[in-house]
Amino acid sequence: MVEDITGRRGFRTGSAAMEPTIKKGQHFIARMVGADFVPKTGEVILYRPPASWTDPSSQPDTGFRIARIIGAPGNSVSCCDATGKVVVNGRSLSEPYVSAHPASAADFELDVPPGRLWVMGDNRDISADSRYYQDTAEHGTIAVSDVVGVVDTRSS
Repeated sequence: MVEDITGRRGFRTGSAAMEPTIKKGQHFIARMVGADFVPKTGEVILYRPPASWTDPSSQPDTGFRIARIIGAPGNSVSCCDATGKVVVNGRSLSEPYVSAHPASAADFELDVPPGRLWVMGDNRDISADSRYYQDTAEHGTIAVSDVVGVVDTRSS
């Protein structure tokens, strides 16, 4: 991991969970965030997973994971509509970055609690993301405060 003076750090992904956006073994840059971070649906983030999650897709040597924000605090998220798309607040998402369709083989429906996020990898067939931890105390969500950085997908 390398940090520059702008608060951006370089990482290498150890997982194929974000393919095709970020390929396994590829370097990427993340802008580090602080307590004032305001999450936006669609952002790719680097985060610390809850202790209740197992760690199959952590970044090597960091314990972080990478995923896309699908549901921000207060959003209603579900899978899937009649065309196989994820639905957020009643609207089907256009997700050209998803590696396969339907957008998820696992069903889910949740109102994202305040201060929490629903995250999913772009390679939905292998990503160990919010969908796979719905039976935990956090119901598959992560704390906004566990977001470490926002990934610059243009440099990936």
